[in-house]
Amino acid sequence: MDSIRIQTAQNVTIEQPLAGVGDRIVAGFLDLIIQVIVALIGSSIIGALVDSSLQVWLIIGYNVLILTYHPLSELFFNGVSIGKRIMRLRVVKIDGSALGVGDVLLRWLLSLIEIFMTYGGLATLVVALNPKGQRLGDMAAGTTVIRTRNSIGQLKQNLARRPKLPDDYEPSYSNVLDLSDKEIEICRRTVRLFRLRQDRQPMELAKEMVEKRLGIESDLHPIKFMDIIEKDYVYYSQLAEEKLKMGTGISTSPEEDQAQV
Repeated sequence: MDSIRIQTAQNVTIEQPLAGVGDRIVAGFLDLIIQVIVALIGSSIIGALVDSSLQVWLIIGYNVLILTYHPLSELFFNGVSIGKRIMRLRVVKIDGSALGVGDVLLRWLLSLIEIFMTYGGLATLVVALNPKGQRLGDMAAGTTVIRTRNSIGQLKQNLARRPKLPDDYEPSYSNVLDLSDKEIEICRRTVRLFRLRQDRQPMELAKEMVEKRLGIESDLHPIKFMDIIEKDYVYYSQLAEEKLKMGTGISTSPEEDQAQV
C-alpha cells in the first residue's frame, strides 16, 4: 500500500497510507448521491412552503450551498465529507498544517475542471500517476487524501516500539520537539557507539548539538542527558500522535499539550 510521510509543525514525522483511486471514486460517488437527494428534497420543500415570488431566489441560494458542499465539509469537519467519512478518508496538508479556507477553495475550484468537466477522468489519471496521490487541486493546495482505516493500529505499533514511560513521567525540556527524528536517532547511535567502542567524542558532539538546538546547558553525563532527551521526545510525540488518532489535529505547542494532560 502506498503511503506518505507527513512532517508536522512539531517536527513529528507520521507515515499515513494514501487513499486509493477506487476509494476516492466511491467516496465522490456517495457524496454526489447525497448532494442530489438533499437538493431535490430541499427544492421540493421550498417550492411547497414559500411564496412563489421568493422561490426562485431561495432555490438558487440553496443549490449554491449544495454546490459548495465539498469545501464547506472539508473546512468545518477537518477534511472529511460524508462520503469520505464512510470510506474512512481525509484530506490533509502534506506539511502537517491545518486546512485553511484558501486550501479547500483551491481544491474545489480546480475540481470543477478536473472532475466535473472531464467526468472525473482527468482527476483519476493524475491521482494514479502522482506518487503522493494528488490530483491537480491537491498539488495547488499542498494537500492529499489519506486513509484513516488503519491509523489506530499503526499508532499502536509505533508506540509499542518506543520506550515505556511511567504514568507520572515529568518531562524536563518542553521544546524538545524542535529536534527532528533524524537528530534523535543520531543521539541514540552515539550512545550505542560509546557503549560498543568507548568512543566518547561523538556522544559529546551530539550533546553539544542538542544543547545548541534547544538553547540549553546541562552538566549531566551525556548518557543521562540523552536518555532524558529521548524520553521527553517520546512523551511529546505520543501526545501529538494521540491528537492525530482522535482527529483533533496536532498543531498545538508542547506547552499547550502538557496543560491538557
